[in-house]
Amino acid sequence: MDEPQPERAVAESSERAEEPTEWLAVWHGLHRALSGKWAMHVLRLLFDGPRGFNEMRRELDGPTAKTLSERLTELRCHGLVERHVEATSPPMTRYELTPAGRRFVAVLRELETAVDLVECGCDTSCEIVTVDAERTAAVTEEC
Repeated sequence: MDEPQPERAVAESSERAEEPTEWLAVWHGLHRALSGKWAMHVLRLLFDGPRGFNEMRRELDGPTAKTLSERLTELRCHGLVERHVEATSPPMTRYELTPAGRRFVAVLRELETAVDLVECGCDTSCEIVTVDAERTAAVTEEC
């Protein structure tokens, strides 16, 4: 069976969430699921293929073992990531996206092409994610 295309998945999702309270609950749920520190980074990394725990820590270069463990547990609970323990000595644990997780992250990857980073315009070095770089740059000059 063919996997649903991201556009189709989005359309099906919006058909399911017709009532205002339903889409609000869905968006709140998405925020909760993805707002944990390093959650989006873990998903993006696993989109490129399965990884071991320590391999992820090295590649992400930042999360503590505790934080990474918490994010992986949360992402498993949301059905996005699965854990495989290989019967080696010592046992090796690998994490990868579930089929649904791959479809979900594919939609998130589409967002990468829809956004730009622009300088915020303040005294410190920071960037703002925007869908309209020219408009955002013009507005930040006023700040």
